[in-house]
Amino acid sequence: MAFKRQPAGKSDADPGFNPSRTPDLFALTSEGYIIAQDIACQYEYIESQFCADCGCPLHVIAQINRSYQGLNELVTACPNCGRNYNFIFDVSNDVYQHWWAQRLGDLYVKNYDGPPRRAVRRR
Repeated sequence: MAFKRQPAGKSDADPGFNPSRTPDLFALTSEGYIIAQDIACQYEYIESQFCADCGCPLHVIAQINRSYQGLNELVTACPNCGRNYNFIFDVSNDVYQHWWAQRLGDLYVKNYDGPPRRAVRRR
């Protein structure tokens, strides 16, 4: 399964892409989590990040599913200097949850019981 940017005019080309993304994408919650609205956007966000020490693009080295907390964490590393960065994405929001429910149908089980987090500011 590929997790890349959605090609123009190909709404179903990437199964990780949610065509119902909203302006809250990548906004921060009050806790400082980054709002994600599909799987692909999390990797898109990482592609736009660079090491603060040497300026190299970061690479994902691990994904920690924290869906019971309404979160997904991507651990990254700089391939040049080895510095690690963690990015915690909010997946409790209605856009993300509705997208999964559409994809999984009767198999969908909401893991997070709390209320959806809301955007408080743009990144």
